[in-house]
Amino acid sequence: MIHAIVQFITAHAHWAGPLVGLVALTEAIAVAGSFVPGSTILVAVGAAAGAARLSVWPLVAWAVVGAVAGDTLSYGLGLRHGSRLLAMRPFAYRPQWTERARALLARRGDLAVFAGRLLPPLRALMPLLAGMARLPLLRFLLADLLAAVVWAVVHLASGAVIGHWLFHGGNWHDLWHTIAR
Repeated sequence: MIHAIVQFITAHAHWAGPLVGLVALTEAIAVAGSFVPGSTILVAVGAAAGAARLSVWPLVAWAVVGAVAGDTLSYGLGLRHGSRLLAMRPFAYRPQWTERARALLARRGDLAVFAGRLLPPLRALMPLLAGMARLPLLRFLLADLLAAVVWAVVHLASGAVIGHWLFHGGNWHDLWHTIAR
């Protein structure tokens, strides 16, 4: 699947942004996001962008928009249906993840949302729990937006560095101009 996405993006670069946004959105949705290898796909797309000498910044913007949209949808699901969703797979199989996330959310709401976006086991769970805990929406969105920017930059830029290095050698000056534009 990842190889097919990267091949598609390589052949159709104009679809890279919307596809990255869709991947980020899908990975952020509670339950469904547990089955989407979004981080891996973002690194692979970043590598393809680095190999093709494409700027990663439009991709970062798409990833942030998709991640925040998916997290906000999950937050809304938590407000409305959180307890019922936690009884479903995969959350029911990992109750220790749920309890750790709830404890972190109770102690440090904004920090919990930020950490939840960056830690894979919590990524699809934390927005749902934040909604269940009735964390104020503005606090949730600010923490989530900041975390989504960090998440997207780390994954896409690291992929771009790897892709550039593999396909164009160690020309760091050229890499900087590719990433900085």
